[in-house]
Amino acid sequence: MFQIPYTVEVIEKLRSNAHLGKHSHFEASKRGRHYHVWAGLPIVIINVLLGSLLFALLKENLPDWSKWGGGFLSLAAAVLGAVQTFFNFKTEYEGHRSVANQYLAIARECERLLAIYCDGKYSLDDLSEKIAVLNDRYQKINAEAEKYPIKDEDYRVALQVRKEKAMGESTIVQRFLAQNSV
Repeated sequence: MFQIPYTVEVIEKLRSNAHLGKHSHFEASKRGRHYHVWAGLPIVIINVLLGSLLFALLKENLPDWSKWGGGFLSLAAAVLGAVQTFFNFKTEYEGHRSVANQYLAIARECERLLAIYCDGKYSLDDLSEKIAVLNDRYQKINAEAEKYPIKDEDYRVALQVRKEKAMGESTIVQRFLAQNSV
């Protein structure tokens, strides 16, 4: 029976972890963008509504309910703006997206190296030289990702995506093992 080299196992594990990080951070980015839109859209609508209606009715003597309503809407817009500023949804979701794309780059590089090795164009020594570089890049991404923590839910979604993909397609290493175990 053919035994896969440990170097290949390490790169495959790194590829798998990078994909998991990618999916987790893309999910967190999607959630953050959702919050950003749902906090920002009412602010825009309220401000446009207040600005256009109150400007149009400036000459008229407004009833008390409209003054209170306008004041309440202004307060609501200010609170939503404060929430958006405090949680900084835009920076958060952009940061998650950036980290996810960096994990994606690592995963693709691992796939490229594994494909080159499995095609016989790279020796095991060539492949092992790349591990240190990939691990260093991966550690730097992990350090940056600490600024953008993910929720357990994001991680669970990423695990589910990985599980679904595993059922639908085999990895380069799995195909390589299948070919060489005959």
